[in-house]
Amino acid sequence: MTMTFERRILLKGASNFRDLGGYATTEGKTVTWRRIFRADALTDLAPEDVAAILDLNIGDVFDLRTAKELEFLGANPLVEHGVRHHHVPFVPEIGLDRDGAAVPAARPAPDDHAAHATGYLEMLERGKGTVGRVLTHLAEAPEQGAVFHCTGGRDRTGMTAALILSVLGVPRATIEADYALTTEYLEFNEDRRNRMQELFGPITVPAGRLVTYAEVMRLTLEGLDERYGSPEAYLQDAGVTRDHQDALRRTYLDE
Repeated sequence: MTMTFERRILLKGASNFRDLGGYATTEGKTVTWRRIFRADALTDLAPEDVAAILDLNIGDVFDLRTAKELEFLGANPLVEHGVRHHHVPFVPEIGLDRDGAAVPAARPAPDDHAAHATGYLEMLERGKGTVGRVLTHLAEAPEQGAVFHCTGGRDRTGMTAALILSVLGVPRATIEADYALTTEYLEFNEDRRNRMQELFGPITVPAGRLVTYAEVMRLTLEGLDERYGSPEAYLQDAGVTRDHQDALRRTYLDE
């Protein structure tokens, strides 16, 4: 009998920390709970947050932020408790468009779904090394769990999560819905908005909920289909071999 858990991990210092477990695959299996997590920045974790994360048996943090973000916002306090911090920038430089979506460089961009997906595809081309490193680590079946994060836990984190769920055989509609959960979970308060503006430059999106559209992920995955044949083929090009992908399915799926 498969156990179920709460997807969202309630923390004071990070609002978009969640488990990728529990999703059903097209072959009737289920993604294993409490092994792979995605999150927003872990810089502001309270002591009780650190304790909660340590209770999840997380041994590795993959920080997808740029060097500038890491310097400006700081690292996470988990490293003081033996958790390994891997700084693996998805791209060297990140900006925001006027709707608060990450783009590869600080420049204005149209606020339509196709434009955001195009930006994602550009980042995926530049981020192959990072994608390969994260997924090959997971494929090596570490005994402890892992979490990957960027600043908001939406764009770079969302793409990484989508690739993991794709190789595990989770349906596209579920992957797109997981991406869109950031709208519900991420607390885009005035303080976070001000810090993002200080780091990235002016954005017009008000404090409140940072809307994340499933359509953007649908178009992104379709873009990978067009360029590579499938997300799995993209992963092979990123160094995640078929053996790695088989290992991921053996390790992170329950009957």
